[in-house]
Amino acid sequence: MADPLNDIELEIIENGEDDWVLFLHIMGIINEAKGSVLTEDEAIAEATGSALALCAKGYAQLGRYTRPTNFVPWPETGDALRTRLEHELKNPPPGEDHECNLMYIMLDILPEGQKARDEQSR
Repeated sequence: MADPLNDIELEIIENGEDDWVLFLHIMGIINEAKGSVLTEDEAIAEATGSALALCAKGYAQLGRYTRPTNFVPWPETGDALRTRLEHELKNPPPGEDHECNLMYIMLDILPEGQKARDEQSR
């Protein structure tokens, strides 16, 4: 049996049931779960850890919303995915501001993530 999902991971998966989960939303979930307002850098670090953990478990895939393509998943895994995410967070595409960048980096919850949440809820 896989490691149980923590409360933050469960909430992220729940929010990804019908749509992608914005990185900015993950930051908000973490702030709410902690019961305090983290600095932006702290929230980004926590959101990075949560998103990468879900990806490592095979429950989600990181990517970016682009026009006109919609969600484009990133093929990287492991350390390469961490490096890609850190780069994308610090280097928004041309014409995109910092806040839009945090909204356009997204997590796609995979069927395996929904299944793990459902099994844990039993």
